Amino acid sequence: MFKTFLPLMMIFGAAGLIWGGAVGAVTAVLSLSLFAVWAVRRWVYVNVPELETAVVYHTDSQSFARFLAPGRHWIMPLAEKLGESISTASAAVTGQCADAETTGGIPLTIDWQLSYKLNPFRIPADNRPKLARSLPFKAATIARGHVNNCIRHVIGDYPVEALNEPGMIKRLEREVRQLAAARLADMGFEVSRVMLGPVTMPSRVRTALAEAYEQQVRTEHEAQSLARLHQVISQFSEADVQRLLELERIYKLGENGVTLLYHPAQYVPPTPPAARNGRRQANPIFTGMMPPDAAVVS
Repeated sequence: MFKTFLPLMMIFGAAGLIWGGAVGAVTAVLSLSLFAVWAVRRWVYVNVPELETAVVYHTDSQSFARFLAPGRHWIMPLAEKLGESISTASAAVTGQCADAETTGGIPLTIDWQLSYKLNPFRIPADNRPKLARSLPFKAATIARGHVNNCIRHVIGDYPVEALNEPGMIKRLEREVRQLAAARLADMGFEVSRVMLGPVTMPSRVRTALAEAYEQQVRTEHEAQSLARLHQVISQFSEADVQRLLELERIYKLGENGVTLLYHPAQYVPPTPPAARNGRRQANPIFTGMMPPDAAVVS
């Protein structure tokens, strides 16, 4: 705009001087007035847009002078000048942290996203000259490097088996956000959220974890079955337990090829209980089934 506006004002001013008279004087004064207003708005009374922070430099030394908040501000003409503005709107940066090693040295790859906004007035005075030149162009690069480093530090405190535990991703997100917020605070970053994507691990490690999980499920199932069996056995009497042990002994003898003979004469059917009318019930029909203690080994 400066390259277009200044020649036009010079042309109108020169035309007013050439024409002379009242018309020429009015044209020259109007041109000079418009140029003065434009110059004041451009170099003296500046307007900083909303969601931006202006950077002011010293004209002679090109060194950092100060930050300007959104609004209108006076600056010293010819002694100060505006630089690139820093956006303070909410922003997000994504990245991928590769080779983040666990406590066992297993390399992992994790995708992540960081949500933040910049507040240059939180930057300590000693860091402002450098960051005033970096934040307008390299804010995402600065955040990406620190977040990758934070993820490596957090992952290094856990074994690879712990990453499969319920709620582990939320825990890692919380720890990474706290660490990243602490590191980036002196650089003007206000971190609001960190999101971690899927954790990618070597195929051999993923296979080993799957097998370990299956073994854990089988072990838990067997433990539950033994607990139920123990609960049932605990309800047996001592005689019932002795019969079970005898049955187990006979079963093992049979597996080893030992012939078992049962003599019906050795089995005396139990006496049936008396009926309500005082008569005894008929003896049960003998089916050939013998109790374990009637077996004879041959």
